[in-house]
Amino acid sequence: MDKILITYNICGIKRDNTEGYIEFLKAIDRQKFDGEKKVVVSACKPRPRTIPILKDRFPNFDYIQNDHDYPVNVTFNDAVLKSVGKHGKFNAYVYTACDALYTNENQIQGLFNLGKQDDIGMVSAQIDQDSCYAYGLKLGGGRFFIDDEAARYEMFKDGKDYAVPPGRACGAHVNLYTDKLFDFYGRCCPDIFAGYCTESVFSFLSSALKLKWIVSKDFLINHFPGYDGPSLSTNPEGHKVLNPHTGSYDHPFRLKTLLPIFFNEYAKSIGLGYEECQNIVNHDPSQFDENYYCVNDKLKQYIKENLFLNKDLLDYNKIESFYV
Repeated sequence: MDKILITYNICGIKRDNTEGYIEFLKAIDRQKFDGEKKVVVSACKPRPRTIPILKDRFPNFDYIQNDHDYPVNVTFNDAVLKSVGKHGKFNAYVYTACDALYTNENQIQGLFNLGKQDDIGMVSAQIDQDSCYAYGLKLGGGRFFIDDEAARYEMFKDGKDYAVPPGRACGAHVNLYTDKLFDFYGRCCPDIFAGYCTESVFSFLSSALKLKWIVSKDFLINHFPGYDGPSLSTNPEGHKVLNPHTGSYDHPFRLKTLLPIFFNEYAKSIGLGYEECQNIVNHDPSQFDENYYCVNDKLKQYIKENLFLNKDLLDYNKIESFYV
């Protein structure tokens, strides 16, 4: 039987959105799935009233609370690992941002079906706004709605799901990670980032395993940007103010800097790029074939060892989160 885990990620640091979460969770609860569907609410520093209210409304969901300053990459990974410990492994793991609203009851099943294809590593739902399609995918234009709509046309004009080329990126507010990725890397999301730019390496996670990252043409999610705020426990906007030259792309978690991981000649030689929308490190296209698959077997190991923190820096078994 197929199994899917949906993680809904919330944060109570900036404001109390308790009642608002109910509408997003109702949309998750309505999702049909031909198999076993588990939902976990991953809550970073929630308001005292939040989880009791949500548990009363959705008693069949799991709730994991974390009262420490971790970025959402880490709290999401932690919720996935704890869920695997409780329920066993899943065929797919879905990250759902607090401000992403499913618009019909068949979207999870549809995304899952795409992820079951042998050549797919990640599947992102299409996003109505704050998609970064023009800017991140380099399809022309900047970070404006009109540019993203033009880019959307280019992405889907042939009637197919859009395969993200190596080095390109976009907003992944609903992102399905297949078990193929999870089983190799041991986690879903790279956790060296304290703030932005995580999506800039997603294409390499998939390509290194000779898989694709696709954006679905059929499943559109409504997005309400800034609902809880971006990774407020690590304050990426404040980091940018304090580091005006590099703060937008060099905001590490548990490291002094991200840059040596990407700027060294070995990483470049095996095809790794970083934040290519800002031209920070552009990948070597000779390391990828016409299907966007990496042609060497070194990149996947480098990613596993360098884009995911080792146990000396972050031991998930010691994270003091708990089921409520």
